[in-house]
Amino acid sequence: MDTTAASKIVGEEGPDRDFWITHLGAQLREQRTGRFTVEELAERAGVSAGLISQIERGIGNPSFATLLRLANSLDLPLASMFANPEPDNDHMVVRRADRRRIEIPSQGIIMELIVPDSERKLGVVNMTIPAHFDGALVPHSHEGEECVLVSSGRLVATVSGRDFELEAGDSLTYDASLPHWWSNRTDSAAVMLAISTPPSLGRAH
Repeated sequence: MDTTAASKIVGEEGPDRDFWITHLGAQLREQRTGRFTVEELAERAGVSAGLISQIERGIGNPSFATLLRLANSLDLPLASMFANPEPDNDHMVVRRADRRRIEIPSQGIIMELIVPDSERKLGVVNMTIPAHFDGALVPHSHEGEECVLVSSGRLVATVSGRDFELEAGDSLTYDASLPHWWSNRTDSAAVMLAISTPPSLGRAH
């Protein structure tokens, strides 16, 4: 297992953690089977075949970076791996305490999936951006449109080289196929809501 990766996508030891690791493995196996062998997917994603085999068997705690590589290699949004095993197609209630969290310790970013079912037409992610974060180091672009709403703090959103200073309550909507990123040039963390259609998490490139 990739024990050197710091970015963990599940919580502490416990039944909920074990359930989601098993579910992630089943999702990965279902999406891979009939399309790629374990070895082929490993080569596409740049990870070991043994690691993929372990994830599919529900062993260990895969990192965010590993799952992102696998999702991209399967042409899937990462959020699809967190989809409710028994989704209700008419409506979905996600309690605050039940939100799926994705942490990226190397960047200090925390993401909470407000709409964890990637089969929906809308993606909503609550993101905490740490102080002094420079998003220019990790630019994004993906299909569709995106709207960001700053909940607290101040951020600078950059779209195709143009800066937009946003304070709490401000929003920005843009063509997500344009290179974009967010930066926090203050001494305090900021929180924003990223709304995209179609869901974008895991499709950034």
